[in-house]
Amino acid sequence: MGAQFSRAIRLDNDGRIANFILNEKCAGGSGKFLQTIARILHMNVNEIGDLSLTATNPVEFTTACAVFAESEAVSRIAEGAAPADILAGLNKAMASKIITLVTRVSYAPDCALTGGGAKNRGLVKAIQEELSTTVLVADEPQITAAFGAALVAFERIQAR
Repeated sequence: MGAQFSRAIRLDNDGRIANFILNEKCAGGSGKFLQTIARILHMNVNEIGDLSLTATNPVEFTTACAVFAESEAVSRIAEGAAPADILAGLNKAMASKIITLVTRVSYAPDCALTGGGAKNRGLVKAIQEELSTTVLVADEPQITAAFGAALVAFERIQAR
C-alpha cells in the first residue's frame, strides 16, 4: 500500500510474480487517503491506526472512493461521531477496497502488507478480519521494496 497506489501481487512458489494488479486512479485504498483523513481530523497520520482500535461504534461508509469518503467523514464529524469511530469505519472501507485487489490476483493464505499503510494497525486488523487470516507486516513496512531491491542487487553481485 503506497502513497498514491495500492497493489496486490501474488508470488509463485519460487518467489516470482505470478499475478499483479494496481488499483485504479482513485486514491481510496492508498496512503494519500489516510493523509487526507488525518488532515480533516487535525491529527498525525501515524495516530490513525491506534485511535481506530479504540472505536466503540464504527461508522459505516457508503463508499470507498476517496473524494466521497472525505465528504462523508466531514458529515460524520458534523453529526458528532467520535474520531475513533470514523477512523474504524474508514479502515474497514479501505480494507474492502484492498480485498477486492487481493481477490483479483487469486488470494492465497500467507499474505503480507507492505508500504506505509501497513503501519496503520487498525487497517491491518480490518484486512485480517475480512480475510480471516493473519497478515504479515515487517517491522519497517515502508522500506520493504527497497530492502528487496538491495537483496536482489546483492545476490547479483555475489553471482559474479
